Amino acid sequence: MHSYFMRMKIDNSDFFYAMDLDDNGRLRNVFWADARSRAACKEFGDVVTFDTTYLVNRYDMPFAPFVGVNHHGQSILLGCGLISHEDTKSFSWLFETWKTCMWGCAPKAIITDQCLGMKNAIQEVFPDTRHRLCIWHIMKKVPEKFGMYNAYEQISSCMRKAVWNSLTIKQFEDAWDGFIKKYELQNNTWLQGLYHERKLWVPAYVNDCFWAGMSSTQRSEGMNAYFDGYIHSKTTLKQFVEQYENALANKVESENEEDGKSWRSFIPLITKSGLEKQFQSVYTNEKVREFHEEFVGRLECSCCQKKESVSKYEVKEWITYGEEETRIQVPFIVDFNVETNEAHCNCRLFEYRGMVCRHQLTVWSQMGVERVPDKYVLRRWNKNIKRVHTKIRINYDNSSTSIEARRHDNMCNLFNEVADLAEDSQEKYDKVMARLLELKGELIESSIVCGSNVISGTPNNSISIGDGVLPSKESTNILDPVTLRRKGRPPSKRKIGVVEKIGKKKIETKKKTLSKEKAKEVRTQERLEHNNYFFQEIGTQESLLNVNSQPSYMGQSMWPNMMPHNMQPNMAQGGNIFQFSPGSCPTETGFNQFVYAFPSSQENMPTSFSSHDWRGQSNVANKQVWGGGQSSILDTQGHCVGGPPPNFTQMLNAPDNVEE
Repeated sequence: MHSYFMRMKIDNSDFFYAMDLDDNGRLRNVFWADARSRAACKEFGDVVTFDTTYLVNRYDMPFAPFVGVNHHGQSILLGCGLISHEDTKSFSWLFETWKTCMWGCAPKAIITDQCLGMKNAIQEVFPDTRHRLCIWHIMKKVPEKFGMYNAYEQISSCMRKAVWNSLTIKQFEDAWDGFIKKYELQNNTWLQGLYHERKLWVPAYVNDCFWAGMSSTQRSEGMNAYFDGYIHSKTTLKQFVEQYENALANKVESENEEDGKSWRSFIPLITKSGLEKQFQSVYTNEKVREFHEEFVGRLECSCCQKKESVSKYEVKEWITYGEEETRIQVPFIVDFNVETNEAHCNCRLFEYRGMVCRHQLTVWSQMGVERVPDKYVLRRWNKNIKRVHTKIRINYDNSSTSIEARRHDNMCNLFNEVADLAEDSQEKYDKVMARLLELKGELIESSIVCGSNVISGTPNNSISIGDGVLPSKESTNILDPVTLRRKGRPPSKRKIGVVEKIGKKKIETKKKTLSKEKAKEVRTQERLEHNNYFFQEIGTQESLLNVNSQPSYMGQSMWPNMMPHNMQPNMAQGGNIFQFSPGSCPTETGFNQFVYAFPSSQENMPTSFSSHDWRGQSNVANKQVWGGGQSSILDTQGHCVGGPPPNFTQMLNAPDNVEE
């Protein structure tokens, strides 16, 4: 693994990795991010999800990806790690390393599950970052916690309404308190814990912050799917990091494909509204579709001005919910500034998702606004900007070999050489910076720029930190991590990759196919011998058909097929019962002929029948026909000769009988 990281570092100096070793030089944690992920973090690293529910290698080390959302609404990897323990110390090391990798910039918001170790590490490393708990993981526990209650359906409905339908904190508090008292759940410790952490997961508390439309860690779990086809539970660490590029190649290709679609085509306008044209001309196709959902949603809204204020508008929306598709009108309040045309809705869709809501659009339409303020058209979803990360040369992205990517790479290499020459002197540094700033100004003046690529909060004079970090050991002789059973979910419920699933399925299918083919060969041979014998003995086509209709019971126990002698024909095996006497054995392979059957001794014979009253399927083994209280041994010519009645164990132990 270390050798692979070093090769990647040589190939691209912006590749970053860090390995955490214990005192014995054994690997504990590892983090890495390629140059493209680091550049993408400048664009989309403001909101990330973090999840560790995926085990990806033979050491049961959880895969810990940092996942963001790009301008198409797709998940994008912003670095990843493998950790040996899910505790505060390990998470703190990983978060601190990620922060170092991203030029010291912490995310503005992060979504995780309810792991206490993550929570403590975020407070320690990202003190100014807004933390949100995955609401999906919380709500999916409702059936587990209340499934045994008689009023489960009512409790579940009231809780979901309190969580999802509350637009304000007061509405949530009233609804929560109401259903707790109604169903006497004051002593429920799970609900007490959720209420204590309500500011970390309830939408009424957290939707005042930008989350790029995310409320759960399913983005991270979805990112795990990109690795399913390349890794499995037996994957070594070296194999994993090597497959990392293969797994990301499809993701990069998908983003490039969407970029091409947004540049070459556009979503048709629904109306001739200036509002619609404004968003259609700027946003990527996927975001235009989202805008159209809100734009069309205006048809379900009606607007009126509040009497007590000239700047407040009440927008009532018809909402359909439930299996019965009940329709109700829900009021929303929009604050509108006539001078600036700014509009704020208490549904807070724009704040949480970065997309104007239908209530804002209703007010703007009623007020005759044809163009909204620029603050409502986010640069994040802009299709006209050449993103920095798309220009980075990476060996798993074929598009990075384009002329633009080569130019970008050549300029970066030259800039790095100039920086190496000027870093040892303040005078040289000032001279280089002055020249670069002058050149930058000239390029800006001579070009038509759709938007700036400078991200606020990212220092312009940042230096790439790409050197491998070995905090605990300087030796490159790194030992494998200790295999530990992780806490939480049992190993049996580990998410299994596609490759592993396919491998197991192929093995099972191969076994079944072989057994079926062998059984088919035996049945075919048996049927042919049946036909030959009875055609010769009976000599009629009708008899032959009766024999062919009888199925083979090769390899089954004789006991389930036992039947009284006086049973009517066709009741047991679907054909006539052919008359048979112990003195004449049919043939050494007549598996389906009815002969005197088990039990093999008179002691075990049912008292209500004689040994000649029971007939079952015969079993021929080692040239012996077993039946009733006697057995007949076949000589080399196929004639029956008498013999002592062996027991069932002897028959099973016969070498040629094991498989049958």
